Amino acid sequence: MTDHSRPGETEPADPARPWPVLVAVGLAGSEVGIVVGLVPVAVGGLVVFAASVAGILADADYVDRPLVLAAEFGVVFVVVGAILVAHGSGTIPIRPLESLSGLASRGGTLVLAGLVTIVGAGIVGTQRE
Repeated sequence: MTDHSRPGETEPADPARPWPVLVAVGLAGSEVGIVVGLVPVAVGGLVVFAASVAGILADADYVDRPLVLAAEFGVVFVVVGAILVAHGSGTIPIRPLESLSGLASRGGTLVLAGLVTIVGAGIVGTQRE
């Protein structure tokens, strides 16, 4: 392998990004929190997941406003969580979900995580302006 750089010329170091680790920690935290029944851990994991995916996409220049994307993740969490709560409480029967149990509590966790994500993105967004 030949070094084609000129003497005295150095390439800028590409700093390591924390996002991939945070995506994994967020997903693992949310799953553990939901399975064990620790709502704060599950909510925190989902918030970290949404923020880190937005961070990855911002670093890759796919999005210009990562806080808006994080808030949109929050909206998706709220909508999906509300559907799960409605099904789990018997308000809206959804045939493919009939055999699953505990959906109301899991949906409630998703709704809470979505609200925290939306509010957090809004607070951070107003602080940065």
